Amino acid sequence: MLAVIVGCELEEAQRVRPLVVRAYDEARRRDWPFLSDVLEGALKEATEEDRAIVAAAVQALVKYDRLLAFASGSEAAEARFDALFALASGETNLAPRIERIESATERLAVACSMPDWLVDLVRTEVGEGALEAALGRMNEPAPRVARVNTLKTTRDACVAALAEEGVGAHAATHAASGVVLEGRRSVFRTKAFAGGDLEMQDEASQLVAELVAPPPKTFVVDACAGAGGKTLAMAALLAGKGKLLALDTSESKLEELRRRARRAGASNVQALAVDLRDEDAVARLGARASRVLVDAPCTGLGAIRRNPEARWRLREDDLPRLVASQAALVKAAAGLVAPHGRLIYATCSFLPSEGEVPMEFFLSERPDFALVTARDVLGRARTERVATKDGKYLRTWRFDGEPDGGDDGMDGFFAAVARRARE
Repeated sequence: MLAVIVGCELEEAQRVRPLVVRAYDEARRRDWPFLSDVLEGALKEATEEDRAIVAAAVQALVKYDRLLAFASGSEAAEARFDALFALASGETNLAPRIERIESATERLAVACSMPDWLVDLVRTEVGEGALEAALGRMNEPAPRVARVNTLKTTRDACVAALAEEGVGAHAATHAASGVVLEGRRSVFRTKAFAGGDLEMQDEASQLVAELVAPPPKTFVVDACAGAGGKTLAMAALLAGKGKLLALDTSESKLEELRRRARRAGASNVQALAVDLRDEDAVARLGARASRVLVDAPCTGLGAIRRNPEARWRLREDDLPRLVASQAALVKAAAGLVAPHGRLIYATCSFLPSEGEVPMEFFLSERPDFALVTARDVLGRARTERVATKDGKYLRTWRFDGEPDGGDDGMDGFFAAVARRARE
């Protein structure tokens, strides 16, 4: 059975037990909303010292919900809290009970605390031989990683500034501006964050922005911008020159993007509410962009370590709907790419059905676009551990026989690049 990792000690969690139990109960009662929304309210009641403890304990309770129900035999959050720490400490060993479960799928689903259908889906996508490795990775703790905003500072200067405020950090392995944060102290309360010197962003997400490789002084479109993590990373790569148009259907997300852009000093970013499915709106924007990024809505399974509630919120019929949407978005976004420009398709998923499959279908339908390999953009050395073996695609979680998968602790992202032919 996979190890149960909480991220805090029982003695610490007992100090904030009522708050943890209340937040966990709220997540279950609301049928698994975004956990970040639940924690936002809960953490207002916690001291600075206890905020990380509350977050770690609630995330663990949510992640191991099914396993804790099996262990405790109870619906009560208090009983599951006790079961969590008994499992984490090794005081309780469920292996003999789990081995008695007749169905192989159910055994894994209980041990890894996931729905049966999700175990079956992962098996179909990565193969039986890589199944347990993939499920194990989905339950690993995620590192805290930030992107240094090179519009305002350098990585070395930012690390030094954080150290002065008591936050340890060191350079990330792959992302050029990435730093891994050490310890528990919240970076959001530092002067460095308030001044726009850094943004929380996983290393894999930063690599997607680097794969876009926006040329200086050009027009770039982030076609599914959301709250703008990759938008701001690309703005930094443009060094404040050129123009970056961020599109999304959600005005509230775009408003958050605008706020973040102001803090980051990204004055070349414009946010616009546009639905890519609106052909007239796309036509009005025209095929003018040298780079168009489509960070498409997906299952989010590559970021499930940060969003453990996703396993309970997702439904079995979500994947076909999402795949159809991904194909439609790529097709629409292609209409924004200038001749000889590039279209970059990305998802925070390790499933081939949300990665290679829609991209290869797009290329078969659009002979005027040709694949540009991740190796060609980032170089052989940089893609050795974070691309498919043939170097074609960025794939930060690999289940292709490599002993460690090549992920170096980052989230599971996929990205591909296609260049439009000259007219």
